[in-house]
Amino acid sequence: MPELANGQYVSQADAVRQWWPAAREVLLETARDYGAWITYQDLSERIQSSTGITTRQPVEEWIDRVLGRVGADAVERGEPQLTSLCVTAERRIGSDYPGVPAGTDERTRERVAAEDRLACYRHFGATMPADGGNPVVLAPLPERAQRQPRRTASGGATRSRASTAAAPPAPALRETTCLNCFMVVPVAATCRDCGDPLPA
Repeated sequence: MPELANGQYVSQADAVRQWWPAAREVLLETARDYGAWITYQDLSERIQSSTGITTRQPVEEWIDRVLGRVGADAVERGEPQLTSLCVTAERRIGSDYPGVPAGTDERTRERVAAEDRLACYRHFGATMPADGGNPVVLAPLPERAQRQPRRTASGGATRSRASTAAAPPAPALRETTCLNCFMVVPVAATCRDCGDPLPA
């Protein structure tokens, strides 16, 4: 459960209401640097730091709600999809990316997100290359892997790993309800939110 620095709990809905504008600001900063992008983990750390609302929940359990709100706001404003600038640790766009219809295949989703990132750089004032820039798919696609330096939001270049093998799919997350705080949490010996023992 999200909490303030003083340890006071904050509801998930209230946390998302505070986090999404902070996420938008980080993504706007990222969009002003041609070729930049940010991972879910880096974005989550920045928004928790700037709002003072933290959580022990794994980022993949809540960041989609934050990005969903940022994406809806971009649509309302008639802006390019800022959420295209936020990727997984494997440099992939989430399967629920708002720039494409649900159920779109990965290859199409990655290409659309690359075009959306280019539109963000242009729209939000990044210094563009002389040729106007090109859409760049960050993640290796199934049929051909791309090895090239990546650029982080801070502007530094980092070499991609030599291995281009796809990561194995993550196991399904098993959840249970804590009988003390009534939060749905991953199965473990104790509740990650309140610390009480969880039912077997």
